[in-house]
Amino acid sequence: MAVAAALAFGLFWGRAGAPLLLGRPGVWFGLLLGVVVYPFAQVWLRDELTIAVLEIVAENVGASAMRDQVALVGLVSAIVAAYADEFAKLIMLLIVGFVMARPSNPRAVTAAAIAPTAGYALFAAQLTLSQALQGDLPGADLAFVFVREWAWIALQFGTAYMLARGWLSGRLVGYVLLAGVLHTAAAYTATLDDLGWHTAVVTLILAVVGLLAFSWGASLIPAGRR
Repeated sequence: MAVAAALAFGLFWGRAGAPLLLGRPGVWFGLLLGVVVYPFAQVWLRDELTIAVLEIVAENVGASAMRDQVALVGLVSAIVAAYADEFAKLIMLLIVGFVMARPSNPRAVTAAAIAPTAGYALFAAQLTLSQALQGDLPGADLAFVFVREWAWIALQFGTAYMLARGWLSGRLVGYVLLAGVLHTAAAYTATLDDLGWHTAVVTLILAVVGLLAFSWGASLIPAGRR
């Protein structure tokens, strides 16, 4: 069920934005690359980098002070996690673009960005939904989990569109920074949970950020939506 739900979410957002051009071998390579990269990016890039950054902050402000600054620690963690994710997606975009012979066509570039992101995001959603389904959660809590994963995939697709636009416009750094800001806002919702915010409010915030990222990102690729 978790796999089916993740695929349904991906197909929904894939249909809502630019087509994935699934007939191209490079796109299928990108999907597989996203699945393979996800665990390595989470453990080696995101988690290890977050720990390293928090250790540096603790050395400067003190470990005891860090324990009392949940909001600040959460913000630092969200920034690191967001840009680690975007960096991983950027590297995958470059790899898939290389495999596709460095395309300049907007639809091909969009496919090079979206394909690995789809594999990456759907693998993450499948893991989260599997854990939720095995956790015997109440119906309402399970519904919130599904809405959050739907929003996360929207965010990942939306920021991938931004990376594609950055490639096409020659302003990749600016669009990576923009994608990271939106991703940070989404990642910070985990800290809102820790601070005791109501689950419905946190889920709503994540859904709004995800929809904003997707609609904004998709609007940057008009040629890919024809």
